[in-house]
Amino acid sequence: MVIMEMLLIICGKTLEKEVVTLFQDLGLKGYTVISDVEGSSVTGTMLSADPNFGTNTLFLLALGYESTFLPKILAALKAIRAQHVQGHQEHEIPLKVFLQPCDIII
Repeated sequence: MVIMEMLLIICGKTLEKEVVTLFQDLGLKGYTVISDVEGSSVTGTMLSADPNFGTNTLFLLALGYESTFLPKILAALKAIRAQHVQGHQEHEIPLKVFLQPCDIII
């Protein structure tokens, strides 16, 4: 049985292209993108009907052998976050990353 982890990346629509470019630069080809994700958190309420905020994008990456990429992925995401923090006036950046165990059941 292969030990896998699921990396979930939730970002504001404005960061979507940067995340996809990151995947391309690292040669990651297996991921799922769910666009126009709505919700509420410390970064605010993201609703498609609200023209001031827009929506989020959810990326799902099931990491098996690709888990060797995890340190590079995290370093690059931290760099993206740091780039956007400057001048953000203490507001949260719409970028959250979660890692959890993942089992293929079918």
